[in-house]
Amino acid sequence: MSGGRVAVVGAGVGGLAAAIRLRAAGFEVEVFEKNPEPGGRMGVLRGGGFTFDTGPTLLLMTDVYRELFRSAGRRLEDYVELVPLEPNYRVHFGDGDSMLVSRSLPQMVAELERIEPGSAPGYYRFLEDACRKYRVGRREFVERDFERARDFFSPRNLRLLKETQAVNNYYRSVSRFFRSEKLRQAFSFQTMYLGLSPFDAPAVYALLPYTELAEDGLWYPRGGMYRLVEAMCALAEELGVGMHLESPVEKITVVKGRAAGVRVNGGEFGADAVLANADLPYVYRNLLPERALRDFTVRPPERLTYTASAFMLYLGLEGRLDHLSHHNVYLSRDYRRNFEAIFRDRTLPEDPSLYTCVPARTDPEAAPEGRDALYVLVPVPHLDSGVDWNRERDGFREKVLALLEGRAGIENLRRRIVFEVVRTPEDWRREYNLEKGAAFGLGHGILQVGYFRPAIASRHIERLYFAGASTRPGTGVPLVTIGARLAAERIRREVAG
Repeated sequence: MSGGRVAVVGAGVGGLAAAIRLRAAGFEVEVFEKNPEPGGRMGVLRGGGFTFDTGPTLLLMTDVYRELFRSAGRRLEDYVELVPLEPNYRVHFGDGDSMLVSRSLPQMVAELERIEPGSAPGYYRFLEDACRKYRVGRREFVERDFERARDFFSPRNLRLLKETQAVNNYYRSVSRFFRSEKLRQAFSFQTMYLGLSPFDAPAVYALLPYTELAEDGLWYPRGGMYRLVEAMCALAEELGVGMHLESPVEKITVVKGRAAGVRVNGGEFGADAVLANADLPYVYRNLLPERALRDFTVRPPERLTYTASAFMLYLGLEGRLDHLSHHNVYLSRDYRRNFEAIFRDRTLPEDPSLYTCVPARTDPEAAPEGRDALYVLVPVPHLDSGVDWNRERDGFREKVLALLEGRAGIENLRRRIVFEVVRTPEDWRREYNLEKGAAFGLGHGILQVGYFRPAIASRHIERLYFAGASTRPGTGVPLVTIGARLAAERIRREVAG
């Protein structure tokens, strides 16, 4: 191996993807993970014959993962079976109406016209606008590592930002295409995937519904999202990546201004470079010397904003939920107020929106015969809200169960539960060292995207690099995987020469 040695802190998707690329490029790579299983937030929960993904459940932009495997001379399809979902999901509105979201244009137009007669031309214009944002955004901003301010603020980039209106308000942007409040909600709620409010997010995130509807669509890895983690681990093992589980990194060693390895279990592991895949704020606060904080030249750490957190229920149920789709979204009766409670007031919403996943609709092995696994995610404020989850946990659980009975039509729900795990923002913080228990990392306001987001490489500590939701290009599994590629390319240039 001629590239040198790299220590990777954390075996989340970003750490695994970077490790694969670096090893394929000739580096010796050792990954250190504090938990007993790899994957980070993209984990798995098994019990009572049920299998749950613990974090992400929607697979988008599959080209990102296919390219990752090609970079190591492999085919993704040889490691995991990807199943296209059709329809994508069903959105339930606060008044009890619902809408099936589909990649089939005739089916989609029929649903739109039922809700808002004459809306089809607006939908075509929405797709055209979102397509431009997607293609320009990926090519010019998401898949580029802006090392200098002038690279980001070039005349060409400023012109593209203006032409695509990428930094405009997302909800107002969507509202230009639809008169119906229902359709405005149906094409803006997707920011929930990233722990963001559509009323605060940049318009560039129109790329989310576009990827579902017109680009690559929505997919399911047979066996669950964790199969993608297992596939990445299998490839890393084939390549010779060293994997050290239950090995929390105590410190990143810095010698004469350069990252020189990590301290693990009281011992020193020397390296030519360090890639941190643990949550970026945690790394700066707990693993690095204080002078590393000088990296935050654009926005000091105390002024960083964070995404929402998530209240989770993983329920194994007696009986099947045949009336539910694989993916289901239930929007609050007061859509705007729900987001205001989470992001402005930082209180638990009175009438929360929620998302459910019933994987056995696609993969019967997710639950025993005659039963169903039900994944429930409710966006809630992060821990700066002051919500006392020791006090609120049980009451909020009851509220969510009541919503599932009423809005989702799951009869006798409480009596049917045979397996249950609850996760609150406190669990996100404890299990993954997430700052403020923010399940999706740093937020994506205007001052925390592109060049303004924490950089892939430290400016004040040589050979220290980052991959994950809280660094560039941003949160979400595809973006983290792209960020891992950018970090690996930077290491190849600066370490291998």
